[in-house]
Amino acid sequence: MPNMYLDVRYSQKDVVKRLGARWDAVAKKWYVPKGIALAPFVDWLPAPAITDDSEPKLTIELVPQTCWYSNVRSHVSKDNWRKIGKQIFQRASYRCEVCGGRGNKHPVECHEIWDYDDKSCTQTLVGLTALCPACHECKHMGFANTQGRGEIAIAHLTQVNNWSLEQARSYIDRCFQVWAERSRFEWKLNLNYLRQFDIYL
Repeated sequence: MPNMYLDVRYSQKDVVKRLGARWDAVAKKWYVPKGIALAPFVDWLPAPAITDDSEPKLTIELVPQTCWYSNVRSHVSKDNWRKIGKQIFQRASYRCEVCGGRGNKHPVECHEIWDYDDKSCTQTLVGLTALCPACHECKHMGFANTQGRGEIAIAHLTQVNNWSLEQARSYIDRCFQVWAERSRFEWKLNLNYLRQFDIYL
């Protein structure tokens, strides 16, 4: 992975240096060395030139509060969940299907992809994907916030999408607005997607 260069004003060079950034004399830019967490550097991540209609590589998927604990894992046995996960992981060669990375303790985790029909208030499972723990944490940004890991998740979101911190926060705000509106309603659950795994609910 190439160096993550930073946009650092001269007056802030000592700050990023203390945080672990290094100076590239050729590029004449400060960068975050491999193995150093990006979270402390979110204020200096570069702002790319992207349009508002650009499709982000990594998205946030906030489950309405009224749907919490109503998911695949709560409706299938542990054995079936493990069987499903194994197929998803093997399909992805045990690498994240968003960023291509892998976690340390768990290389990848199984993430449920949902579609929300706002007219019928139906929550439909439309896919399962293998994600590294960092990308998976971004998907559940609300939970990351409650665990005190919100800034870490935001840093990963900015890196994967090549966004500025401002762009990431604007996107997150929009996602939470949709979440708040959907959380006003009760939702029906459609798990027909699982029939391909010979699971009928």
